[in-house]
Amino acid sequence: MDRDMMRELFGEPIAVYTDEQALADGVLVDISGLGVCFRGRPVNRMTGGLWAAIEPFVGEVAALDSILRAKLRYAGVQGGIWHVPPGLWLIENEVGGWTLMRPEDN
Repeated sequence: MDRDMMRELFGEPIAVYTDEQALADGVLVDISGLGVCFRGRPVNRMTGGLWAAIEPFVGEVAALDSILRAKLRYAGVQGGIWHVPPGLWLIENEVGGWTLMRPEDN
């Protein structure tokens, strides 16, 4: 559902939490430097919770790049959310890309 439709249904938002604020707070991590794309858009954000869970196991950024590219080949859409095995979600974000997250990070 796009923003115009959401405003039409629910009215103006009471508060807005921007991408910039989420990056500053650590809720999101900028992974645009990986250069990974999915369906023509960059995978440019990851939730801070997912990053904290995988960071100790990712020796270097290049390893995350190759792991993510391999996993995205098996992504499938269900209920408007792209599911990336094993148990990750990929959702469109406000900065023209995708955010990789765990369902519990929602």
